[in-house]
Amino acid sequence: MTRLGPGKVGLFLRQQAEELTRIWRMARASERPEVFPGLLDDLIGRFFDEAADLLARDAAPEDLWLGLRGLVRWPPPLAPSELTQEWAILMEVISAACESVNADPSVSSWLTRAVAACEVGTSALGGRAKGPAGIVTAIVFSPLEPRHSRDEKGESVA
Repeated sequence: MTRLGPGKVGLFLRQQAEELTRIWRMARASERPEVFPGLLDDLIGRFFDEAADLLARDAAPEDLWLGLRGLVRWPPPLAPSELTQEWAILMEVISAACESVNADPSVSSWLTRAVAACEVGTSALGGRAKGPAGIVTAIVFSPLEPRHSRDEKGESVA
């Protein structure tokens, strides 16, 4: 059985970035419904585009974090463990995507290392570590939990 190499998997990631991001959002929302919106929501779609570029250039996976651009929401009571959970959900999406296209194990490994580098990078932001030039950290002091629960009809429940 033919395995897809870095270039073809990168092309798949680029073409399917919106769909993979949608899948990540749905998985994150169902797993962590009390945290809204996703803390990494702005980075996820960009992750796929940057991964596609780096895979095509045969760059190091750790370079992905350095080239990533976007907003990271940092709620002091929840981060960095919540960020780690959101990256873990992305890893599940990537693993399923790699399996679905029969990606070469070296490509899957590359993506795993890229996610790990991004997770380490975002976790360090709370200690006031300076992130890459393209990363903006927004310290979130307001609650991320929905103010009111809703019943199945969409009406507020006290």
